[in-house]
Amino acid sequence: MNLVQSIIAVAAIIPFVTFVILYLILNRFMEDKKRAKSLTIDVTTGLLIIIVSAMFNVIFEPGINGIWIILFGLLVAFGLAGGAQTRGQGQVNLSKTFRLIWRVGFLLLSALYVIFLFIGIGQSFFQV
Repeated sequence: MNLVQSIIAVAAIIPFVTFVILYLILNRFMEDKKRAKSLTIDVTTGLLIIIVSAMFNVIFEPGINGIWIILFGLLVAFGLAGGAQTRGQGQVNLSKTFRLIWRVGFLLLSALYVIFLFIGIGQSFFQV
């Protein structure tokens, strides 16, 4: 069990390396290459939610846990996208909306990961 926890911890700490390794493994063993890429993005998004919220908590020391802020942001984005879809098409396709928000979350969380990484490095340099 300790080995599994260590692998998950390393995967969460270095999500971009995890993304590449997981993509290469899935791309090799799955026949549908597009599905392999989608699954890789989905798994990495989950890891990014965990690590970005942890980085947020360490950097800013908020009164509320960072994971709740991220989940609230995803929920608001889901509501806005669903509202836009309702206005445009008259109905909401939940799976399409969820997939859209999950992929946009991947992009935003990747950017936040890089930003928080540099902020954390900067804070460690200037910490007294």
